[in-house]
Amino acid sequence: MTRFTRYVLAELLKTFTLTVVALTLLLLVLGVVKEAHSQGLGPAETARLLPYLLPEMLRYTLPATMLFAVSSVYGRMSNANEVVAIKALGIHPMVLLWPAAVLAFLLSLATVWLNDVAVTWGQNGVQRVIIEAVEEVAYGMLRTQRSFTSRTFTVNVKAVEGRRLILPTFTFQARGNTPAMTVMAAEAELRSVPGGKLLIACRDVTVEAEGR
Repeated sequence: MTRFTRYVLAELLKTFTLTVVALTLLLLVLGVVKEAHSQGLGPAETARLLPYLLPEMLRYTLPATMLFAVSSVYGRMSNANEVVAIKALGIHPMVLLWPAAVLAFLLSLATVWLNDVAVTWGQNGVQRVIIEAVEEVAYGMLRTQRSFTSRTFTVNVKAVEGRRLILPTFTFQARGNTPAMTVMAAEAELRSVPGGKLLIACRDVTVEAEGR
């Protein structure tokens, strides 16, 4: 490896490393944290999500950062006439180009691996964290928005006192032979059970079934 090759490789790695760290952190902070907050996830659940979402972020930031690093380094070298100076010394320009080609090839392999990790490990991990935190997610949204919607039901409350839902109204969607129904109660409590489900304990219940 010639001195020029080491110089180009060092510049590429320096620019690439700084940019990929900054861009990935930016996506995690502005994207993931904001989305987690809007869904009612607390700081603990958000922190647990970050490792599983990191591969998803990296598979987008790595190619973009490599393109930026190559454009930045070679653009600066061209502007400083470094390529012309090297050609004037009788050195082939490929000495400067092959570090970028090799680095891009290795990053393409890493990106393919990250695609697999993001789908198999990352998405499964995100789903597992959300399932385990479903009770806290529901309470978090009910405290802040007085409403929570899942795939099967919607609940609106007047207030939340500790774990008690005051004057909740549950609206359940129709499923199979079960009609849609509305359940009103004086108080209710949500409890997560294995399988990512919520157990609803109510007091003073009134049930209204659609079409009944």
